[in-house]
Amino acid sequence: MKKSLIALAVASAVAAPAFAATSNVDVYGQVRMAVDHQDVGTSATVNSKSWQINDQVSRIGFKGSEDLGGGLKALWQIEQGISATAANNAVGGATLGGRNTFVGLSGNFGTVVVGRYDTPYKLAGSADLFADTTADTQCAAAAASPLAGAQCVIGRNGFDQRNEMISYASPSFNGLSISAAVMPGQETGVVAAADGIADGMSIAAVYTNGPLRLAAAYENYELEFGANTADDRDAWKLHGGYKFGDLSVGLTYEASTGGAAANDDDQGYLVSVAYGMGPITLGAQYASFDNDGGRNGDIDRWTIGAYYGMSKRTTAYVAYHDGELQGANAA
Repeated sequence: MKKSLIALAVASAVAAPAFAATSNVDVYGQVRMAVDHQDVGTSATVNSKSWQINDQVSRIGFKGSEDLGGGLKALWQIEQGISATAANNAVGGATLGGRNTFVGLSGNFGTVVVGRYDTPYKLAGSADLFADTTADTQCAAAAASPLAGAQCVIGRNGFDQRNEMISYASPSFNGLSISAAVMPGQETGVVAAADGIADGMSIAAVYTNGPLRLAAAYENYELEFGANTADDRDAWKLHGGYKFGDLSVGLTYEASTGGAAANDDDQGYLVSVAYGMGPITLGAQYASFDNDGGRNGDIDRWTIGAYYGMSKRTTAYVAYHDGELQGANAA
């Protein structure tokens, strides 16, 4: 199955203080819309072409903090996905707070958060230049892309997500920071109910030094299938990026397993390059996914595009994407 698209979009982000005179509450958000042309070929005789208007993971949120003294600060946030193209506006969760929504405590020791939040694995990042666009290569934002569901590469087998969790992020130690999280109630299957405090776990280490950024992450979920009580779904990811003046390069590698239902070793990688020219940024990337068990087929996809920064909060982009899915699901 081969899919290609052309996307033209404008994304605008706003962050305005609300009730600033009486409280520490901020209202923020992004409205992101795209006009897409898709050319989807599913066989030698079937081809679908269409124009669409798609939302690009628009959102609105409220956040605040309170100084508790002694270097401690209480934090909270409520964030909800919205969509101008969905009649029920349920993107990101049908109820308020479907995105990153939490309470937390920060101090010299770091930050502890309880609630629904991006996992350390996801926050480790990737080389994707077109995240939250129609050409998104990460599986977490499939709602933003008509192609991402079958052709995403980074985050396969249910990773690169947000979840309900207890998480800790350390302060930076000479550029190195560590984050870890446990996810209660993530055990799935038919043997036992989801009841452990660490049915899921995620950990990441990120090192930043000037133009260099390196990250390593691991994530695991407990699964039970029938009599198999030791089947896990896990993934690990390596990411690196470097900036040479106006030129930036990035590389992400991921290996993951899908649990007992498809206990194979899948691999994906993404390489990207970007060049900045004042308000214009040119970008290109290539991604490949090797599906060990042939469950969804191998994937090859590439994207070229350009961003134009109209202001600090408003950006327009145009992109062309081409992807091909091999194997059993290609027909």
